[in-house]
Amino acid sequence: MKKSYVIALVGAGGKTSMIRRIAQIASGTGRNAAVMTTTHMWLPKEHSGVGKTLQEAARLLKEEGILYYGQAGQGKAEGKMTFPGQEAYEYLCGQAEFVLVEADGSRCLPMKFPDWPREPVIPANTDAVFVMFGLSAVGQPLSAVCHRWQLGLGKRAGTDLIAQKSESVPVTPSLAADFLERGYLRPIRYRFPSAPVILFLNQADTAFRRKAGEQMQSFLHEKGWDCRLCSLRPMRIAVIYMASGFGSRFGTNKLLKPYWGKPLYRHGLDLFLTLKEEMAREDLQLEILVVSQYQEILEEGMLLKEGEEADWQGEKADWQGEDADWQREKAGWQGETADWQREMMSGKPLEKPPHFWTVENLSAEEGITSSLRLGVKSAGEEIDGYLFSVADQPWLSLETMRGLLRQHLDGLIPGQKDISCLTCNGRRGNPVLFDRTYRKQLLALTGDKGGSRIMKKFPERVMEYAAGERELEDIDYPEDLQ
Repeated sequence: MKKSYVIALVGAGGKTSMIRRIAQIASGTGRNAAVMTTTHMWLPKEHSGVGKTLQEAARLLKEEGILYYGQAGQGKAEGKMTFPGQEAYEYLCGQAEFVLVEADGSRCLPMKFPDWPREPVIPANTDAVFVMFGLSAVGQPLSAVCHRWQLGLGKRAGTDLIAQKSESVPVTPSLAADFLERGYLRPIRYRFPSAPVILFLNQADTAFRRKAGEQMQSFLHEKGWDCRLCSLRPMRIAVIYMASGFGSRFGTNKLLKPYWGKPLYRHGLDLFLTLKEEMAREDLQLEILVVSQYQEILEEGMLLKEGEEADWQGEKADWQGEDADWQREKAGWQGETADWQREMMSGKPLEKPPHFWTVENLSAEEGITSSLRLGVKSAGEEIDGYLFSVADQPWLSLETMRGLLRQHLDGLIPGQKDISCLTCNGRRGNPVLFDRTYRKQLLALTGDKGGSRIMKKFPERVMEYAAGERELEDIDYPEDLQ
């Protein structure tokens, strides 16, 4: 029986993305990979062996090069796969060249402090352990972004701080590095002394996050830990294009009125479709959601049903690290070059044709916040920001929007500078970009005022970007189209 190379992935903020990427690269270079879990993970959209016999699973592994295998979750674990059982696990370890094990749960948060010895559940035959950390946690309240944060604080202080007001403690680079060393690095090294332990600081895709990651890297390198910055997927911004207005001052549905050769609403939409293509080359992924009450507009895109979310695509691996010599040695590649590792290190977002989603607004009479809330819900939670734009600003320019996005990413500091808007002659206007941390506040908005209420609540957090004279102007009356 051949011996597979087993990598256990623990921590938070990128385990599933890392597994997917390694499996894709391994398969692309002629090596197969079996993916399993000792806890639970979401059912895969492809390469699934869940519900199949071991023989069928082995055949799928041989044919497709990638296999996700486990038992179908029940009850609270419905929609997920769980540990396949020891016999099945050992069998697939004898069939696959790589076995990738998601060995920890983090409830979709970017940071965790584990409850040893109950978790993480690392298989005894593990050859290497990858510890994941999501840099989006830095700057946020610890209680909001860290699973089992009470354990980390209590052990850090040498006393139980759970009863004290610890919820507002911010995640700093030093605190995060301390949690990682005490919660993962030292305990894993003790239990698996011969296995390489590598820490990946994921989501290093803004200047603030990269700086925080570099500080953490410095702390941990001084103590001898292998720590690398990476970004396993592009930054994701949901462009919520609000096209539900009644046009009461205009007298009719102005959005469908022709203006310079096409309906009014298409001017801004076409701009964002072009911007989407451009920014993909800069590792920024835009997903456009058009919220409208008008069937003529809804039919133009891919309509999301009630409760559905946009399907975000595209991954990358932007590694900041050294060649993985230990991979060649441990996997016994007999001097082969680790092509899959280099490919992963230089990977780019997967390309796809430009498109947009549409979301039907059945509550347009409520005002602009009905479109806002529908867009936020339909975008899902695995994103980094929400950009809101109205559909009657035909003079908005590509150059201005490009500049707004770049300035936002360069200046983004969660809790300090995390809202961006256009301005001209002292007047602020749309589009407006909010960091993902405002999701709950955006969903709580009602009426016809929109996100301006949040901006007024946190004026010191707003970054302004200068727009041209006409760019903030919208179409209110028929004569405006002249």
